[in-house]
Amino acid sequence: MTTYHADTVIRRANVITIDPSQPRATAVAMRDGRIIGVGSDTDVATLVGPNTKTLDLAGKTVLPGFIDAHIHVLSSGTRHVMAADCSLPTIGDIQAALRERVAVTPPGQWVQGFKFDDTKTTENRFLRREDLDAVSAEHPILVSHRAGHVYFGNTLALERAGYHDESPDPPGGRLGRNPDTGRLDGVIYERAADDLREHHLPVESADTRREGLRVICEMLNRAGLTSVHDARVTDYELRTYQEGRDTGDLTLRVYALMWYRYFPALRDAGITAGMGDERLRIGGIKMVADGAIASRTAYLSEPYVGSCCDHGILTMTEDEIAGNVMEMHAAGFQVCIHANGDSTIDYVLKAYEAAQAAYPRPDPRHRVEHCTLVNPDLLTRMNRLGAVATPFCTYVYYHGEKMQFYGEERLQWMFAQRSFMDYGVMSTGATDYPPGPFEPLMGIQSCVTRTDSDGREWGLNQRISVEDALRIYTLNGAYAGFEENLKGSIEVGKLADLTVLAEDPTAIDPFGIKDIPVERTIVGGKTVYEG
Repeated sequence: MTTYHADTVIRRANVITIDPSQPRATAVAMRDGRIIGVGSDTDVATLVGPNTKTLDLAGKTVLPGFIDAHIHVLSSGTRHVMAADCSLPTIGDIQAALRERVAVTPPGQWVQGFKFDDTKTTENRFLRREDLDAVSAEHPILVSHRAGHVYFGNTLALERAGYHDESPDPPGGRLGRNPDTGRLDGVIYERAADDLREHHLPVESADTRREGLRVICEMLNRAGLTSVHDARVTDYELRTYQEGRDTGDLTLRVYALMWYRYFPALRDAGITAGMGDERLRIGGIKMVADGAIASRTAYLSEPYVGSCCDHGILTMTEDEIAGNVMEMHAAGFQVCIHANGDSTIDYVLKAYEAAQAAYPRPDPRHRVEHCTLVNPDLLTRMNRLGAVATPFCTYVYYHGEKMQFYGEERLQWMFAQRSFMDYGVMSTGATDYPPGPFEPLMGIQSCVTRTDSDGREWGLNQRISVEDALRIYTLNGAYAGFEENLKGSIEVGKLADLTVLAEDPTAIDPFGIKDIPVERTIVGGKTVYEG
C-alpha cells in the first residue's frame, strides 16, 4: 500500500481547530495544499517522510487562516500606490501630503487622497473646498472620507463634476453647502459622487493595479488573513486578480462581490455566484442602499443624537432595492446589499422575502452587508430567510469617538454579534477596510470587550467569547461564501490555510488580543508571511 507523506508537518503546537469534533490538537500535516492529518504529534508521525519539512512551533498557537468577509482589497491597494494617505492628525498635515502628490502630477490631472477622518483630526471637522483650493488651483483634487461614502473636492473638482452653487441634490446623494451663504462647500455625499468617480476620475493603469495587488496582499497576509471577500470588484480589478492568480502575486483567496453595474453582463454570459477556483471565485452582486456609520450617513429610523431630523441618506429607493433583488435572485445570484440603518435593513429584507416567495431557491444565503443597527423583528426575519450578516468588527475599538452620535440605547443593538448568535443568524468577521482597520485580532478584541481605544464601553450586552469571535473570523466567513466545506476549520481534506500566533487568544487578558504577534501565515500549505 502506498504511503503518502506530508510536504510539511507542524508539531508541538497549540492548534485551535474550530472543529467541534476535535477542538484542540498539537500537530497538522499538509500535502499539495490540503490538510492530510490533524491530531497529536504521535498521530501524524506516520505522515512524516524523508522529504517532509517539519515546523516545530514550541507551543505557539495555530488557527485556521483568518477570513475577512467584507473588505475593499484591490481598490485599497491601488490607492496605497497612487493616492495620498490622509489619515493624519491635522488638516495642515493633510494639505502637505496632498502637495507632495501635486508636485509630481502635471497640471490639470487629478490628485487623490483617501482615509481622511474628521473626528481624528485636531480640527474635528470635514475638509472644505478652500482647504483643498489652498493646495492647488491647477489640479482637480478629490479626497475620500475613511468611511468611503463622503468625498471632498476643490473648486476645480466641483467644476469637472458639473456642480455649481445652484445645483440640486442628486437622487441618493447630497451636496454640502455653507450654512451662511448657501454656496457649495466641497463636501459630496453618497451617490452625488457617482458620476464624478465613474466618468471623470482616471482609471488606474494596469501597472498600478498590479503593484496595488502586491502591496495589499502583503499587508493583509502580515495580519494573518488568508481569505477575503472583496466587496466591490470591477471588470478591471477582476482582470488584475486573474493575472495575479496566474503569476503568483495573489497570495490571498478572493471571493469577489461584483459591483451591481456588471450584473447584466454576468447574467447574460450565464455566470452565477461560485464560478472560479479555490484562489479566485465570483461571489455575489454588491449594491449600496444607504450611507455609512463612520461618516454618520447611515439611514436610521430615529434621528442621530443631537439632531431633530437627520436620519441619514437612503441611496436607493425601496422600489429600486426590490426590483434589483428580484432580477438578481431570479438569475441565481447571491445578493449582497450594504445596509447599515434599521430602516434600510427592513427594505432589504422585504426585497429578499418577496424574491424568495416569487422564485423559491434552496439556501440562497443573501447577505446584509454591515447590518449595523438591528432589532428583534429584523433578526427574526433574517433567521427565517437564512440571510447572512457581515457586521463591522473593528469599529467599537477604533471608532469609539463616533459612537456618541448613536447613543448608548442604540449601541445595545449595533454590531450585534451576540444577538446574531442568539437569534440563529450567521454572522462573520469583517472590517470594510479602509473604513475600519483590517487587523483580525483588533476585530476579535473589539467584539469580545466592546471597549474603544480610550477605554469607553459601548453596548456591553453584545460581547461574545473569544472562541465565538475566532469562529466568526474563520468558519463563519467561509460559510458566507458557500465554502464552509473547503476552509474555515482545521480538518482533514480542507485547504491548508493557517495563521500562527505567538500567544493563545483564549488564554490571555482579552484587552491584549490585538497586540498578539502574527508569526506566520500559510496559504495552501505555503508560507506567505513570516514574522
